[in-house]
Amino acid sequence: MRSKSSINQIDVLVSDISAANNRHVFGITGSGPSLTLADGLERNGVTFVRTHFEGAAGIMAATVGRLTGRAGVAVCIKGPGLSNMVPGLAVASFESFPMVAICEAYPKDAPLAKAHKRMDHDLLTGAVTKSRRPLSGDGSGYSHSALFAETEVPGPVVLELSGDKDVPPEDNKPTKIKARDTSSLMRVLECAKRPVIIAGSLAVRRGWGDALSEMHIPVFSTVSAKGIIDEEAPYAAGVYTGVGLELTPEYFLLSEADLVIGLGLRPAELLDTKPFSCPSINIEADQDVPGVDAFKFQSMANLVDANSMFEILQAKNWGLDLVEAVVSKLRLRLFDGPFLPAHVFKLLEDTLDRKARIVMDTGYFCTIGEHALRISRADLCLMSAQGRYMGTSLPMAIGAAIHDPSLSTVVVMGDGGIGPFVGELRIAIERKLPLLVILMTDGRFG
Repeated sequence: MRSKSSINQIDVLVSDISAANNRHVFGITGSGPSLTLADGLERNGVTFVRTHFEGAAGIMAATVGRLTGRAGVAVCIKGPGLSNMVPGLAVASFESFPMVAICEAYPKDAPLAKAHKRMDHDLLTGAVTKSRRPLSGDGSGYSHSALFAETEVPGPVVLELSGDKDVPPEDNKPTKIKARDTSSLMRVLECAKRPVIIAGSLAVRRGWGDALSEMHIPVFSTVSAKGIIDEEAPYAAGVYTGVGLELTPEYFLLSEADLVIGLGLRPAELLDTKPFSCPSINIEADQDVPGVDAFKFQSMANLVDANSMFEILQAKNWGLDLVEAVVSKLRLRLFDGPFLPAHVFKLLEDTLDRKARIVMDTGYFCTIGEHALRISRADLCLMSAQGRYMGTSLPMAIGAAIHDPSLSTVVVMGDGGIGPFVGELRIAIERKLPLLVILMTDGRFG
C-alpha cells in the first residue's frame, strides 16, 4: 500500500508535467507509482501513449522534445524497465534531444534485502544521460529536471520516483567559455572575402535560420541542422560531414574559402573532425564542448550579439556559381543510373511538394538521402544524425505524428532498421496516424 506522502508526491508531479504543456507522455507502467502517475496524467488531460518497448517510448518522447524545444516525457519501472529504456536514452544523448525519463526506483537508503528488480541506475545510465536525480519528498524536481534537459547541450535526464525526501544536489556547472573580445571577432569577419558558414544544431535551437537564409555566401549545415535553410536556396551548399570526398560540395568549396565560421560546430555532429585549411572560428553557447580542440579553431566566441555578426556576413557576396556547379554535379551523380534510393527521395519531393515530415533511418540509402533529399525547414527532417542508430526512424516518426497529426509523416527505412520497433506500428494503426512507411530492401539483410 502506497503512503500518503508518496501519493501527494505524484500529485505534484502530475501538476508540474501538465503545467509544462506536455500533451503526450510515453512508456510502460508497472502496478505501482508509475501507474498512479499515468492515471493522474490522463485525468489532467495528458494522453499516456503505451508502447511495446520502453526504448521506443524514450525515442518518441525525445522526438517531441526535438520538435518543441521542451523536454518530452517517458515513463518506466525500475531495473529492467529502465534498462529497456537505455537505447532511447542513448538516442536522446547522441542527438541532443531534451527529455525526462521518469522511473520507479528504490530510495537510496533502502535495505539491500529489497532486491526485486534492483539495479544500479547510476552505473546503468551514467554514460547516456546528463543527470540522474530523485524526485524530492514534496514532489518538486520535475521543472528543474526538464530545464536541465533543455539547457545547452540538450539531452536526457532521469527522474526517479523513489520517495527520497532529500533535495537533489546542484549539478556541477560546466566551465564557461571565457569572454572574448567581440570587436576583434568582428574585424576578422569584416576582412574575410570568401567566408563559408557551417551551422550546427545549436543554430536551429537559437532560431538563426531566417538570418542564414539572407546570406549570399555558401551555407552548410551538419546533418543535425539539415533544413535550417531551404536546401533549394541558391547559396545552400548542403550537408557538411567532415569526410566529404571529391564529388561533395564540402570538398570543393572549403578549399576556396578564406574563413570558416562554425555556428555550434561540434565533434558529436560530424563523422570526422580535423583542422580546416584556412582560418576558422566557432560561435558557441556558454559552455565548453569536449573535443572541439580537434578543429584547431583560431577563435572560440561566446557571441551574445549575433545580429551584428549576421549583418556583417549578409553584406558579403561570393560563391553563387561555385555552389550551383558543385551541387549540380553531386546531384547528377546521385541520379545517374537506376540506383533506387535517390529516385525515391526525388519522387517524395515531387509528390509531397516538400510539405511532409521525412524521417530517415541509418544505413547506405540514408547516406544517399542526406544529399539527395532537399528539405525546406529543419523540423521537417528527423534522423539519428549523430548516433547513426539503426531502427530509430519508426519510433521517431510515430512520436512526431502523434505530436502533430496535421502533418503527413513519411518514414524511410531499410530491412535492418524495421526490425527493432516494428511492433510500435500498432500505435499508428490504432490512432490512424498520417504515416507512410517506405521500406528500402535488396533482400540482403532481412
